Formats: sequence, structure tokens, C-alpha cells
Amino acid sequence: MPVNTTIATAILLIVLGVGGVFSTGAITATIPALFGIVLFGLGIAIERSNNPPLFERLAALVGLLGVLAPIGNLVRIIGQNGLIINAAVFANLTLLGICGLYLLVWLWEQISGERIKIK
Repeated sequence: MPVNTTIATAILLIVLGVGGVFSTGAITATIPALFGIVLFGLGIAIERSNNPPLFERLAALVGLLGVLAPIGNLVRIIGQNGLIINAAVFANLTLLGICGLYLLVWLWEQISGERIKIK
């Protein structure tokens, strides 16, 4: 069954969050998974609703928050410690990358009028 890009992004974020919890044991490692759970629900709503553009815009807003939050956190971490790659920096960079790519794909879908389905 093909899934839309919102659900695929959600799965990546959930895997990132769960992997972070298993590798570090820190509760804050679940933050990407929380973004993923919200995007997963919105992805299902996009597929099943009569008004998918509303849920697509809400998902893009969550994706934008997924870009802005790590930027702010990375600025804080780098300001305190310098650029040291640890689990928190890695998770923030990965969250930033995944959500940034999601926003680019969403923007492309809006401009082209086509929806990408992942098999």
C-alpha cells in the first residue's frame, strides 16, 4: 500500500525518536517521535478526509516547527559548548534535515499539483 510523504516522514521521525531513547536513555530523545506521531495522524487525515489541503497545511506547519525548533536548540548548544557532535546535536541535525526535506517535498507538491506516493 503506497503511503503519502507525510506518513513516510512520520515513520522516519518515530524511528529517530525511539532509537534516541534506546541509545541515550534520555526522555528528551522522544521529541522527534512526538513530531512523528503528530505527522502520522495528519498523514492519515490527509488520506481519509474530504478536505486534505487543510491537513496538508497543518502538516507543513508541524514540519516548519520541526525545522525551527532544532535551529534554536543548536544555536543554544553551540553557544554553550561549541560544536561538539554528541547524541543531542545529532538528533537535532537529523530532525532538521528530515523536516527540511519534508517541507521541500511539500512545497514541490503544492507547486506541481501532484502528490508523491511512496511504495
